[in-house]
Amino acid sequence: MEIEGYPQFQLYLLTLNLLMLKDQIVPKNCDEWCVNATIINRAYYSSYLYCLLWLKKIKRFEPKPPWTFEKKEKRIGEHKQVRDALYDFGEEDIKKELSDLASLRKKADYEPFYDISSKEVNDAIEHMERIFRQLEFQ
Repeated sequence: MEIEGYPQFQLYLLTLNLLMLKDQIVPKNCDEWCVNATIINRAYYSSYLYCLLWLKKIKRFEPKPPWTFEKKEKRIGEHKQVRDALYDFGEEDIKKELSDLASLRKKADYEPFYDISSKEVNDAIEHMERIFRQLEFQ
């Protein structure tokens, strides 16, 4: 399967370019929080969508939409279903990478006064790259 044509992979490439061009795209008199937060967000979503595509194409797994849960049934969000499915299909390391990325994304998206460190941005990129490297479409 030629993954390079898929939006998930193109979002991955965009995220790498955002990191590479970060110093050039942060406006003067603006701190780099917004770009760091965007890089982390895009790293998470490209990875999540890549994992979801892998689960659908390779394992024939589809997350259950929230409106299909019975009234008494515990609702599990689609993102958690994807992480759980990765674990169930023996991809514990990928599940951990995606979980770690989700934690970073939560801070980046919902805590605007949280000072995102360069290490956290680099960690997000490393998690993303490991996910894309380890999940194979064969």
